[in-house]
Amino acid sequence: MAFLLASCSSNEIGQSEDVNQETIFQEYRLEYNEREKEASLFAQFRFAGENGTTLVLTNPSGVSYNGTVLKVDSNDFSGAFYSTAIPVKKLIGEHTFLFTDVDKRKYENHFRMDSFYVTDIPVSISRRAPALIKFRAPALYGEDYIELDSEGTDSSFSVKYTAGENGDYITIPASELQRQKSNEIFVIPTLYRKIKLQQQTKEGGGITTIQTLQPVKLRLVTETL
Repeated sequence: MAFLLASCSSNEIGQSEDVNQETIFQEYRLEYNEREKEASLFAQFRFAGENGTTLVLTNPSGVSYNGTVLKVDSNDFSGAFYSTAIPVKKLIGEHTFLFTDVDKRKYENHFRMDSFYVTDIPVSISRRAPALIKFRAPALYGEDYIELDSEGTDSSFSVKYTAGENGDYITIPASELQRQKSNEIFVIPTLYRKIKLQQQTKEGGGITTIQTLQPVKLRLVTETL
């Protein structure tokens, strides 16, 4: 799905001074995977919407993250973008993006990255009943969700916990557990959050945070009747 969406977006590059500043779409993303040592921060600006031409911010326009000015980069797949790596110890807490357009108007947007983790992992799980994987996470709103993806199995599955659900656990259906040939499987929890911009142009934009945890090992047992 991510590939299909990206393939629909333009990777052409333009200059922000050549467009109406109110038509600049702001996109920010902070992504962290516990398997890696650093988080990845990404900012991109497009002309006329999320699929429009990518823009290099023309001086005096620019973007900063927590007070540090970001430098432009580009590739054939993504077009022009701004990015940096963030040490893990600075991940949890408040973050700020400041975008300044060529007319020196400033758009400041704040968001918070909160802890997300799995709790109370069972010693063993029955194949005959749904498995409840408990977690701790910030409150989910709108399009936010948590996803469990299986790893290392030929009977793969994916389950979601959405903002409209109650409880502090994700349910793996018994039908998925019964399809597993091995006595143990791994599931990878990922939290996806969509955060609205506090300050934006008429074209809008948004902030996405993605937090992926280490694989969780589940031991499967089949009780005899």
